Amino acid sequence: MIFMVIAVPIVLICFLLFPRHTLIVVAALACVGAAVGLYLYFQQSDRLNSASLVSGTSSGTSGCQDPDKPVFVELSNASDRQVNIVRFRLIAKRPGFSGEVYSDYFTSDKIIAPHSEYGSCWALNRYRGLDTLPGRPAPSDFEWSVDISSVDFAGN
Repeated sequence: MIFMVIAVPIVLICFLLFPRHTLIVVAALACVGAAVGLYLYFQQSDRLNSASLVSGTSSGTSGCQDPDKPVFVELSNASDRQVNIVRFRLIAKRPGFSGEVYSDYFTSDKIIAPHSEYGSCWALNRYRGLDTLPGRPAPSDFEWSVDISSVDFAGN
């Protein structure tokens, strides 16, 4: 705000004293600002498009033998860029219901090459986990899903 209070009078004075030169400078600054804005827009647009090509699925307890890591999550990278970090939310719902019974945030720093997949069994939070629910249900009693929160690509 203080910049505007100082800059506006300076530009007005320059415009009154040197109208042609001031207009040329203001037009050049507007063009540079527009070019920087377009560059940032397209860079962000490309990042969002690439991030939408990273997906996660969970097949529940199938494939996991360790009772400490009962839920299998597979992360797929369908983009042309290497994935360095994926932040996701693991969600459990009772079959036929829409309410979330369990959800927790996880981070995978496993590097996933372009057009490849990574799957692993994940441990549930013991303090917020299924042990806190009435009847202490097993992980196999739920439908599991993955919601990708954010993706970091190589070179960012």
